[in-house]
Amino acid sequence: MMKKIALAFAIVVIAIAGAAYYFASNIDSVIKAMVERYGSEATQTSVTLKSVKLSFKEGGGELNSLVVKNPKGFSSNDAISLGDIKIVLDISTLQSNTIVIKDVTILQPAVLYEYAGGGGNLEAIQKNVQSYAAKFSGGKTTPDKSAGASGDADKAASQQPEKKVIIENLVIRDGKISATHQALQGRTLSAPLPTIQLKDIGKDKGGATPAEVAEKVIGTISAQASRVATAELQKQVGNLIKDQAGGLFGGATGGAAGGAAGSSPADKLKGLLGK
Repeated sequence: MMKKIALAFAIVVIAIAGAAYYFASNIDSVIKAMVERYGSEATQTSVTLKSVKLSFKEGGGELNSLVVKNPKGFSSNDAISLGDIKIVLDISTLQSNTIVIKDVTILQPAVLYEYAGGGGNLEAIQKNVQSYAAKFSGGKTTPDKSAGASGDADKAASQQPEKKVIIENLVIRDGKISATHQALQGRTLSAPLPTIQLKDIGKDKGGATPAEVAEKVIGTISAQASRVATAELQKQVGNLIKDQAGGLFGGATGGAAGGAAGSSPADKLKGLLGK
């Protein structure tokens, strides 16, 4: 009898160990699928992630090649491409409802700021993310079933407190911004993206939802890219705009003496860029 009990116990232990190994060996693919699914939901465009390599034992890891495609109404190019994303976790918080991420470093992001139909691609993405985050602001924690989630998964998620995160330090560096506009007649301008640093994301409210983190990060990138794109466009095509102001801006000369305030080529360019 004791041998049978011992054998049964051994089988249970082996089964648990096997399940733990399976989970550990597949956690990277699970995270990859979650990032792609919820990222696509939030931005309303395609989000892909090449690979994930995390080690909870070491308390960190990295995500490689996160790509956000342009939304509808724009070219088929990538709007945001993040090279390597390095993460350092506070492993003591992994079992809590609020996970603390000590450091996130995003290396070599490439951002395309594209203008079409009077609006920008990053503004469109940011608006989608804000709308998505608003769905979770009233205590709602269950993803939208229309996005393809199974009923069982949604039910299970709704019965558990939503996981939140605090990011103590997030740095985006060594990036590049490219800008296109119909006024450039097919040309693309490029400039370095300034280093971006965010501190204590979600800390003041005891943790932020993934949607809120996405809103914060994408919003910051969008704002910085907008400023850089505006300055670069003004710097590199200012003379061209002055020479061809009538054709490019519907006949506004802007350079004539006594012109109305705010009607100069630079001001017109700012208006086109939503400034």
